[in-house]
Amino acid sequence: MATVKDVATLAGVSIGSVSNYLNGKQQKKVTAQRIKQAMKELDYHQNIIASGLKKNKTMSIGIVINQLTDYFSMSIVSAIETYVEQFGYSIIVCDYHDDKKRLEQKIDFLINRSIDALVVFHQDKVTPMLNKISKTNIPIVAIDAPIKGLKSDAVVVNNYESSKTGINYLIKKGYRNIGIITGSVDNYITQKRQQGYEDALLQNNIPLRKKYIWSGDYTIKSGYDGFNYLSNQNKDLDAVFVINYYMSLGAIKAYYQKWCNKRVKFLVYDHFFINDIFYPGISSIEQPLDQIGNTAGRLLINRLTKSNQANYQTIYCNNIFHKM
Repeated sequence: MATVKDVATLAGVSIGSVSNYLNGKQQKKVTAQRIKQAMKELDYHQNIIASGLKKNKTMSIGIVINQLTDYFSMSIVSAIETYVEQFGYSIIVCDYHDDKKRLEQKIDFLINRSIDALVVFHQDKVTPMLNKISKTNIPIVAIDAPIKGLKSDAVVVNNYESSKTGINYLIKKGYRNIGIITGSVDNYITQKRQQGYEDALLQNNIPLRKKYIWSGDYTIKSGYDGFNYLSNQNKDLDAVFVINYYMSLGAIKAYYQKWCNKRVKFLVYDHFFINDIFYPGISSIEQPLDQIGNTAGRLLINRLTKSNQANYQTIYCNNIFHKM
């Protein structure tokens, strides 16, 4: 069975360099590549259990998302896993089905599994269990929104700027009666995306009208109901901005079922393959899923290997605007 010394000899590096690599410490890219290749050639496998006991770590990272079926979240989870596994970490994924009580239970479950770090999706407010974790040495990374009142790193996208850019594009194309299918007013993402919509209208001297705003609950059904409401209330509706992927599916379904005799331009948040099959084309705002996941992974490893860091970061990733 190969040893660390064998790996170091084959890679042409010191035993200390191999040890640092296995412990997740930053290495020069060429050094890390040589160590990785030597491990592969020697079929060297680190004893994670023994290593974890020695370092008082389980080498596991807990991740809590809303739904395991959510393509957006799971794509980011996949990128996080790919990043952290280079440093010997594995992940445990739980979902909470938009249920606050279940969220608390899942975080408690992960704490009892002695996770070394936690990733939380779609939470912008602190909870009792998150507060409990923050008082320990377990680092937390928030995805999608900073968690108000909690010391943690966060990875978010430029919700406000990209929404404003999209609405300005519609206005430049000649659309003036632009509705929005939005979400809950107390939600961080909703606030940012709706503010981008409102500011773009106001800066172009287009008045805000309540009848052009529908608040949904991020489901396909609410998008369907929202588009029917906007179309019924506004006979002059010529464009709709949908701030969430699932609501956009419902809105587009309603359009093709009942309203396709009138031309309505769509601007939707998130760009997946299904966006490309519709005609007329749908403009969309794509979130950089791999970049979000890699950034979260980097923040996690930095916290796990440099525990004396005091400053918490909120890192913004830029969306990609697809004009159609």
